[in-house]
Amino acid sequence: MTPVRRPLVEVVVGRVAGGEREAARRLVLGLAARVAGVPVAGLRLERAASGQPYLVGGELRVSVSHARGVVAVAASRELAVGVDVETVRPLPVEALARRWFPPNEAAWTRRWGPDRQAQAFLWLWTQKEALAKALGQGLGGGVGLLRPVELPDGWPRRFPPLTATPGVDELAVTAGAFNDLMVAVAAAGRGAAGADVRVRHARAG
Repeated sequence: MTPVRRPLVEVVVGRVAGGEREAARRLVLGLAARVAGVPVAGLRLERAASGQPYLVGGELRVSVSHARGVVAVAASRELAVGVDVETVRPLPVEALARRWFPPNEAAWTRRWGPDRQAQAFLWLWTQKEALAKALGQGLGGGVGLLRPVELPDGWPRRFPPLTATPGVDELAVTAGAFNDLMVAVAAAGRGAAGADVRVRHARAG
């Protein structure tokens, strides 16, 4: 029996020294060209009225994220995708979690010692951002931050296969620390839950 091929989301994360938006554009076009097997010159990145990026010239879904000094991009043939990246840094976790997260998620971030609380907060935050992007939405003034994420009993594994969000089988997300970054990847569509994620590093500029 031929094994069923699971959908794949490919992600590239890169450090940059300024010019994050342009670096992200170049990086996502390079990734899309590799995944689609077409020349970069045949692709163009545009933005919908909502601000969501889309690819012209290739049958792929893409997503882009950039923060100061870092960019992350994602592409998939089969699924709508969302990606988000944040640098892991000291944060007032208790106040931020209480403001933005439902009570059970805020409590989950407090479970971990001081060395891990910022990672725990960003593990949740980036997933919610990535989910909003996979759905073609923003966070909606904070409404998207109420979208639930499956909370593990132990410390989260690094980039497990995409896990369905509670109650929505065709919307899934995963995340992990990548060096000193937190990267989250989400997908929407049939087969999103259980889809594989491949994350690699590249020099973005």
